[in-house]
Amino acid sequence: MKKVLLILIAISLSPLVVFSQTKWTQTSASVSFTIKNRGSDVAGHFGGIQTALVFSPDKLASSSLKGSIDVATINTGIDKRNKDLQGENYFDAAKYKTIQMSSTKFAKKGNQYVGTFNVNIKGKAKAIEVPFTFSENGNTAEFKGTFTINRRDFGVGGKGGLAMFMSDNANVTIDIKAKK
Repeated sequence: MKKVLLILIAISLSPLVVFSQTKWTQTSASVSFTIKNRGSDVAGHFGGIQTALVFSPDKLASSSLKGSIDVATINTGIDKRNKDLQGENYFDAAKYKTIQMSSTKFAKKGNQYVGTFNVNIKGKAKAIEVPFTFSENGNTAEFKGTFTINRRDFGVGGKGGLAMFMSDNANVTIDIKAKK
């Protein structure tokens, strides 16, 4: 009788085991970027990073990665530039407080993954493919990816004024360390 009861319990819990996902808690995160402006690379980063990470390499269909950054935390090392970038002509931090990314699907390609993410900047959403690596070591993991984004797709910087000296494309690197 005990054997039958144990088998019934195991069968009833098996869907939970099959469909369970690994939830990761962010321990540190960075979002940095580079963009050409007047022929020189301008580098910067954002703070205020918040994530919701549910990811298992063997369960890509039910994995989910979400994140947001606080636009007002943009830092290029030059206060005047930071204020300009927070202004209406660029990110309009007073009106659009965050930039969000949310995964819609994942695929494994060689030693890395490719995620399709809905990226929302200044109220404009666009699907962007982000190649990334996922390395797990015991109870810790790192998600790291670099991709290119076209600032004009989101109305960042416009075409005139000083923005005409800025490249349309910015390279973005995301590095998230997490624990189970």
